[in-house]
Amino acid sequence: MGIITYKNERDIASLCLRVKEKMEENKSVFTNPPAALAVLNTKLPLFQLSLAEAKGRDKEKIAVKNQLKAELLALLEELATYVELICSGNRAMMLSSGFDVTEEQTSSKATSIETMEVILGEPGVATTRVKRAAGVLSYMHQYTTEPPGPNTVWYSEGSSKGYHTFTGLVSDKRYWFRVVAVGRKGQKACSPIVSRAIQ
Repeated sequence: MGIITYKNERDIASLCLRVKEKMEENKSVFTNPPAALAVLNTKLPLFQLSLAEAKGRDKEKIAVKNQLKAELLALLEELATYVELICSGNRAMMLSSGFDVTEEQTSSKATSIETMEVILGEPGVATTRVKRAAGVLSYMHQYTTEPPGPNTVWYSEGSSKGYHTFTGLVSDKRYWFRVVAVGRKGQKACSPIVSRAIQ
């Protein structure tokens, strides 16, 4: 099963509103949502206003509406990736996010990630990198500051790319990194965990 997103502008606005409300209601499940949720909250009223203003066929207002639509779709994609990771195929949990979910059953595995590298940059900067894999829709680049265990909370950044640069990390502190690949039908695969002491 996988999360459904929309192209129709009215449906997008309704979906954004529903996801915002449901994810905020279910903080016990979605404990560490990506920054995309807060950005969605600020962009949604602007998009709703732009829908009304673009009815007059003014080209500038239509362009503004289209730009906001593209931004909201990108935010929804990042949130959908986060929800799929948290819910691990649990349909009820996925629906509690406000997203609609397909009935389709799929393999629980995406293309496996056999290797992952962490490249240290300037002080407080580290880049995670994996080879792009066929059939992967997005990646969640993650780190934690404690030795990973079953209850570890991972800080996540969603990306369509196989690499991501984290900044603002604490120098001389050890971090654990991993990358989760998400397939087009919600399948997931985790990279090996790599530990680094930040410069």
